[in-house]
Amino acid sequence: MPRRNRLLTVNALVSALLVLALLVGVNYLGVEHHLRWDLTATREHSLSPQTLKILRTLPGPVEAVAFPSSDSTGRYRDLLGTYQYYSKNFQYRLVDPDRNPAEAQKYKVTSYGQIVLQRGAATYTVDDATEDGLTNGLLHVLETGKKTLYVVQGDGEVPVDDFTRVGMGTAKQALTGKGFDVKPLFLIKEAHVPADASAVVLASPSQELPPQVLDALDVYYHGGGHLLVLIDPTSPAGVRAWLGREFHVAAPGGLVVDPVSRLLGANPAVPIVTQYPYNDITQNFNLATAFPVATPLVPDPKAKDVTITPIVKSSDASYVKTNLDAKDIAYQAGVDRKGPSVLGAEVTPSGAGAAPVTPSGAGAAPVTPTGPGASPAPAKPGSAAARPAPAKPAAAAPSPAKGSAVLFGNSSFVRNSYVGLVGNRDLFTSTVAWLTQSGNLISIAPRVSPFDPFIISGQQGRYLFLGSVILLPLALLVFGGSVYFRRRSL
Repeated sequence: MPRRNRLLTVNALVSALLVLALLVGVNYLGVEHHLRWDLTATREHSLSPQTLKILRTLPGPVEAVAFPSSDSTGRYRDLLGTYQYYSKNFQYRLVDPDRNPAEAQKYKVTSYGQIVLQRGAATYTVDDATEDGLTNGLLHVLETGKKTLYVVQGDGEVPVDDFTRVGMGTAKQALTGKGFDVKPLFLIKEAHVPADASAVVLASPSQELPPQVLDALDVYYHGGGHLLVLIDPTSPAGVRAWLGREFHVAAPGGLVVDPVSRLLGANPAVPIVTQYPYNDITQNFNLATAFPVATPLVPDPKAKDVTITPIVKSSDASYVKTNLDAKDIAYQAGVDRKGPSVLGAEVTPSGAGAAPVTPSGAGAAPVTPTGPGASPAPAKPGSAAARPAPAKPAAAAPSPAKGSAVLFGNSSFVRNSYVGLVGNRDLFTSTVAWLTQSGNLISIAPRVSPFDPFIISGQQGRYLFLGSVILLPLALLVFGGSVYFRRRSL
């Protein structure tokens, strides 16, 4: 009997150990090789093919440090967990910025919801938990070189390191948080743009630019560089003329006034934009932007070799006040120009070749201009001018620009006093990202659940009412009553 008890005890222990080992093995397989099925109609809990391709080819570990608010922690955990599911090289952790302010300060977090991506020494800050923003952030940190943005200084431009109302120190901080290296550039001394420049910003010079500065910017732009140019209604005439000559975008001057802004509680001299023309920069942009004291831009519809795409426009009710000294900003027929006005435009090479250059030598007609726009006077027969002159090499036609540019008729939206308004900061950083990426960013449309309402007719509603409210309870009552009386009769 004791031997039988020992065998039963050993058998029970062995069975328990086997069950425990089975549970541990199943749990291990579930953690290491778990599977997920997304049965929603629009695959809203799955990642796009672009994101999956990036995750499956991550060359090394990437850590995401998220700082969500208390009511959005679950949403961040779901999204980041999905990224981690598809790549072991993607790890994440959630940090409460209220309980850990030191860590938030360490990562230079400025608002709730930001996600800091790290890969080695490279960092990039994503402003919200969306697949579009997170995947493009991964593209940034996967780049081997850090992008350098130069801001031209020395001719009355917006000071890049100034944190007063008129400076753009806050905008510089936003770019630094996204992994950019922002440096001032004094072209009056350098005379050329550094070779490591990913883009150059010219922010509203208050003085005429010296020829060597314009030449340096022209050489950089024609050689494939990327420019961001901001002007204001009071910008020098030479700078505005340079925009028309180099980018085929005229800046005739004047102040954009938008009465719609008054309906939104703003000054009419502060155009507020809520809808944007389709373009690469604002294709998924859904934030309002404000442009205090803006001037219109007029793209040349006949421009060759470049494609000009408006990115920001004022409303149809806006108009351009041509007299900047007028105290009354009300519209004056015959004097002011009706809107809408282009406030921002992107200029990209169209791929069209330059005009053919006439070769020197035989067949090349000598040209002797006597002044700007003047035609050569006909030579008299027998005069020295009539005798054939040695052929001179013809001047080569200017080659089309290989670079891209973004122009804004406003600089206030990047200054410290206004960059924090609604979507101004996001528009600025999106513009710089587009310029420096040159089309490498991807666009992922958000997935939404389809709205499929179940609509019934009046007759169907009556049938549902009779069946569910009357017939079904009545049938249950009859069935229950029959069972009751049958059992009583036994």
